[in-house]
Amino acid sequence: MKAARSGLRIALVAQYPERDPAMPSFVPNLGLRMVEATLRAAALPGLVCRVWDLNGGDPERVAREITAFDPDIVGFSAYLWSLPFLCRVAALIKQDDPARLVVFGGPSARPVMFARPPFAKAADDIDVLVINEGEETFLEIVSLEQRTPAALGTLRGVAVRDGAGWRETPARPLANLDSLASPYALNLVQHGGLGVLQTYRGCPFTCSFCEWGTMESPKRVRAVDHLTQEFEAIAGHDVYAALLVDAGLNLNRNAFLNLRRAAEESGFFERHGLICEVYPAAVRQEHLDFLATVRNAYVGIGLQSFDNAVLAHVDRTYDERRFDETFAKLDAVASLAVEIILGLPGDNPETFRRNFERARRLPCALRVYHCVVLPSGLMVRSPPEHRLDYDPVSLKMTSCTGWSEAALAAECRFLNRQASLQGGRSGEFFWTFPPPR
Repeated sequence: MKAARSGLRIALVAQYPERDPAMPSFVPNLGLRMVEATLRAAALPGLVCRVWDLNGGDPERVAREITAFDPDIVGFSAYLWSLPFLCRVAALIKQDDPARLVVFGGPSARPVMFARPPFAKAADDIDVLVINEGEETFLEIVSLEQRTPAALGTLRGVAVRDGAGWRETPARPLANLDSLASPYALNLVQHGGLGVLQTYRGCPFTCSFCEWGTMESPKRVRAVDHLTQEFEAIAGHDVYAALLVDAGLNLNRNAFLNLRRAAEESGFFERHGLICEVYPAAVRQEHLDFLATVRNAYVGIGLQSFDNAVLAHVDRTYDERRFDETFAKLDAVASLAVEIILGLPGDNPETFRRNFERARRLPCALRVYHCVVLPSGLMVRSPPEHRLDYDPVSLKMTSCTGWSEAALAAECRFLNRQASLQGGRSGEFFWTFPPPR
């Protein structure tokens, strides 16, 4: 095995999903750009960084472009839609020069994803996985004098090849977001579409279907002055709204208070919209008052199911009385979309259909998500009795407790028909329905 290179020529690679008919708005790849911003802000002597932020593409052609650039390290930002493509690119890059260090980060960069077909063979082309947050970890990888497995194994928040498997190091604490460089301030993000805004990381809940459930509860939040600067930077990118990618607008009070104050100081939401999620049981008057000041607030209410027996299988609860009260108050200040999941373990066609019909009686939009077995979610946290079966590439559930393969496929066809009849949209991973007429 050739020793890993020690140079500072860095390639960063990501691929957007095909534009989903149910989600037409452009959303930048902020994870990739956060890593790039961290590298550029560090200003390491001799650093040369080039980014491949791809829409589609041919893996052979992309690999040729990257090898022509001749990087010492290649960092891939891997999501379920891009993992097959990026694995092929990584294989070609390693074939060209095994001394190049190949790093995978992003939600799909997990040992469990490379422990089974079709990705088991791809693990031979990857040197290290970055688990969860990537900005500081990737900078530390780049800064290593010796990029040996032993040296990589001293870092926190990574998994390093260990024989046929992986050795995970202790988790890295959540970053102080105020210390991270802004890709908007550095003008690294494409203009237009939605601006991506983050005020904290992590989640106080541990819902097993969700990637958030494996992260620690958020403790650090962005300060008011940093948020004000971020609003100004995002506004300079010709966006029509900010997409808040926190676990929820109302799940961290300190973060919310700082967001509200920064919004007041910058006037951002007087000119732009806001898309966010709320946890219905935690909505307070202060959240309603804030949403009322936003030019165009679009709020997702993630119920997942109206049935507590179903929610118990994924560590979630629902309060019918409180939901009705909260819904009416939110409806007065924002455009709403209720969100439910098709194919949850412990659900069944009859219960799901009742949930769907209950949701369609509400005077709001509806989003139905096809249950996905995420590598930090159900893939590692669902008990054996759930009998999960899912597509190994898309990770969409095909059968589980309560759902036969035929029944789940039939319900997908039902949703396709209903979306067509009701003026909605059918995508690969979810369906959207407008408010009832």
